Amino acid sequence: AKLQPEDDEFTLKKKRSKAAVKRTGKLSLLPSLPLDILYEVLMRKNATTTWKAAFARIPELPECPADMSHPAWAHLAFEHICHNCSAINIHNMSWVLRTRLCTKCAKTCLETVAIFDAVKTQLNEDILTAVAFDAEYLGHECCLVADRKSFEEEWKLHQDDREEFVTKRGDELIKRVDHALECEEWASGLASERAMKLQQIRDDRRCANRFFDGEHVDDVVRSEYVPFRKLAVVRQPKPLRESTWDSIKDELEAYMLTVRAYIKKRDREGLIWARRKTAANAWHEYRIKNCDAQELLPNQIDIWLWRPVIKIISQPSEVEVTQTSFDAVFRGLPAFIKFWQEDKMDQLLRIASHPKWITSPGVDDLQLATCVFSCCQGFNHLRFDKKCTEHGESEYPMFYPEFIAHPCNVLTWLGLGGDEDEMKGLDDCEDVRAFHECKNFRRRRWTTRLLEFDPKASRTVKNILDACGLPATTTVPRLDDLNPRIVCLKCSYGAKCDGEREHRVMTWRTAVQHNLRKHFGDSQTTFQKISPLDAHQATRLEQAERILQLSAHRKPKAKPWRCIVCKDRPSDPGALTVIGMQKHWTDSHAFAGDVEEEKQYYRAYDQPPPQPISVRMKPRDPGVN
Repeated sequence: AKLQPEDDEFTLKKKRSKAAVKRTGKLSLLPSLPLDILYEVLMRKNATTTWKAAFARIPELPECPADMSHPAWAHLAFEHICHNCSAINIHNMSWVLRTRLCTKCAKTCLETVAIFDAVKTQLNEDILTAVAFDAEYLGHECCLVADRKSFEEEWKLHQDDREEFVTKRGDELIKRVDHALECEEWASGLASERAMKLQQIRDDRRCANRFFDGEHVDDVVRSEYVPFRKLAVVRQPKPLRESTWDSIKDELEAYMLTVRAYIKKRDREGLIWARRKTAANAWHEYRIKNCDAQELLPNQIDIWLWRPVIKIISQPSEVEVTQTSFDAVFRGLPAFIKFWQEDKMDQLLRIASHPKWITSPGVDDLQLATCVFSCCQGFNHLRFDKKCTEHGESEYPMFYPEFIAHPCNVLTWLGLGGDEDEMKGLDDCEDVRAFHECKNFRRRRWTTRLLEFDPKASRTVKNILDACGLPATTTVPRLDDLNPRIVCLKCSYGAKCDGEREHRVMTWRTAVQHNLRKHFGDSQTTFQKISPLDAHQATRLEQAERILQLSAHRKPKAKPWRCIVCKDRPSDPGALTVIGMQKHWTDSHAFAGDVEEEKQYYRAYDQPPPQPISVRMKPRDPGVN
């Protein structure tokens, strides 16, 4: 309205104030408008100022490219939508191609650079020069099909100034790539900032002081059973408010009860294992002073499962347990060891009760040469001399006392021990590790589970005894002392020694292995013992053959000795030579003198005696003088 001359100053101010009120807040209801109307308003050309003002509030965001509209730029930068099929939550994008594509659309909307490299044309070369390529999607350089088609159409129109056109587009592509690098840096910073904020929120929620008083904080920090940070109410990236405490209080209190129970149980188990280690040290000291290392003795696991030791280990936590705590109960060890040895012998006898040997053998029968065992699991035979196992690991025959000291009786793979049923956690116990002997092995209770009677080897020994004129009651030590030399008559098709036919002369142990390997343990294989004179000649040839082979091929030295102090301990180095044993005592036990058998080391009965190399000769008929 026009002002009249009679309007005073007060009236004028009042009218101006009303006009100002009418103009203020006219756009306050704009966000509540329907989307189609809102799009119509913001997509008009005269809304450019609004878009620029909005982008100005994000100073770190690179400027909108000159060849893109502000709405398209906002769509690319902030909307996680596939530009082809409108699928949501698409975070994989290319700033160079200026597009967001889902995995499915990327296969149809992109073309690989190999298509244009395959056919050398001017158009393809110009496409590689002036069209944007990126390896963000398919793992190799690709371009948008739409960009390539658009370039082709323009390329065909510029026939006169085509070179200038391609050069211009190439320069624009360089600027586009530089702008894309700025965008990637901005997006990376934005993602890092958001990740840091979310992590800070999680850290604030994880802070134990926000949930519990001081006496409970240590319990939360020490918890390994249910990690505090993995609780659903803790890992949420939402600020912790007082209003949410009541809804999560009960769950956290229940969690604390679980944590305290777990910690109490864990501490008790740790104390039990510490006491077991003390008991093991006490046992090792007792064994060194009072026992013969070559005897079959229990190891620390057997001692831990001895009832008097269990009582000491299981005492209340406040009771102090030291090595002297076991002195009284160890007075009963001789009786326990005797009972334990008898039980193990009974186990062996039950296995040896074979109808093809002896149905009811006694303890002394285990020493018979015809008492032969084999291993169901031959992995430990890799430790033996290959010349002693040339027949194959799975058929390795064991005589007395080898089957008693067989490594499989006391060693097992980590995770495969059957004694876990009686004592949990043995795989994690350092005191039963045997890594120096066999990698990834540990000790277990002495068992015969992997031993079985070998009827083929037993029958072969019986045939050898018959050939030597020895009774079936001949023991292994007796046969080793006699050390006869024999030949296999199956190899000569039944032809006996006559001084003209060449035979392979073997020891009795080698003959057993020979029959198992070459004749598959045939029970009909027969042998012949050569004369003492020929046996003496064979011994000389064996020594000469050994020297000859040592000069040609260096044979590993036998390792028949084990350390008395380190027996059954984690530091047990396994079988060693005398030189190796001397070095072991110097390095590990600071021993300056010379090592002696039965004082510092003992014979390793788990390994068979080394056998001489078989020789070929023409033995004479032993019945002819």
